[in-house]
Formats: sequence, structure tokens, C-alpha cells
Amino acid sequence: MEFEFLIDHIFHKVSVDKTGNALLFKEAGASFEADIRSISENVLSIIIEGRSYSATIVRDKDKKIVFLNGRSYIVEKPGEGAKAFHGGEERTREGQLRITAPMPGRVIKINVAEGEKVRKNQTLAIVEAMKMENEIKASCEAVVKKIHTSTGELVDAEKLLIELELEK
Repeated sequence: MEFEFLIDHIFHKVSVDKTGNALLFKEAGASFEADIRSISENVLSIIIEGRSYSATIVRDKDKKIVFLNGRSYIVEKPGEGAKAFHGGEERTREGQLRITAPMPGRVIKINVAEGEKVRKNQTLAIVEAMKMENEIKASCEAVVKKIHTSTGELVDAEKLLIELELEK
């Protein structure tokens, strides 16, 4: 079977075949086998190459948030409603990036200030959800135009956190 989906707003096309008790995943020439078992309604046990992982899945509107190995991933179906940039970003026509919360949680740290230049992959803020810290990173070089949140604030998924302006 073939599946198309976005992980952190990046398109993936994966084929999955059953091989004995495991599943064989193939994407763009790479492949791996995984033994996946359901522990509860929202928790999976995954064994890949002898290493064990636990994944927690939370549903939020039309997407799923997967917590795996200390990180969170947004998984959604591709389509017109899906954003074209990773990290909870939406590009406006004016050359700005609107950084939004990937899931409901609490802002535990803002690492930038208005007017500051940021580099690609620099951590802008940290949002805690389900006792896990999720770093919100810049996808490109830009300047912080406006910060719309503060440390300690509870935020909903897709709440505007920071606006960046692309460097010209």
C-alpha cells in the first residue's frame, strides 16, 4: 500500500508491505522494517533494528501530533489546507513568516527579541505539551518583526507566536 502525508509540513510518499510480523517501509530508495504494536488507544510500541521506541499520538483537528524519542512531529494529509513550510510557519505575500504553535501547550521560553536577526534552525521559542519540550525553529534567515506571546502563556494549536520578516 502507498501513503502520502506531510510530516512537519514536508511531503512524504511511503509504501508499506507486511513481511511476517513486521512492516517494511520504503521511501525514495530507503527502506526499514518495523514491528509496531498498539499499547493503548494513543500509544504505540515500535521496534526498528532492535531499538525500542514508544510513540504517543494526539489528534488535533485534521492532523495528528506524534511524540517520539523526545521530539514531536505534525502528521497531516497533503492538500490545499496544508501549510507549505515546516515548523508551523505560513508565508504571507508581504515576505513575512507567521510562526504558530504546533499544538496546544505552554510557552516556557522565548529565545529571541523583536528586531533580532535569526539564522536558519535557530530556536525561536519552546512550547511544552504533554510534559515534552518542543523547540520552534526558524526555517530561514530572517528578522523578528513581532512577538505575539510571552513566557508562561497557554496557547492553542496554530496560535500566532512570532512574526518574522525575510531578509531582502
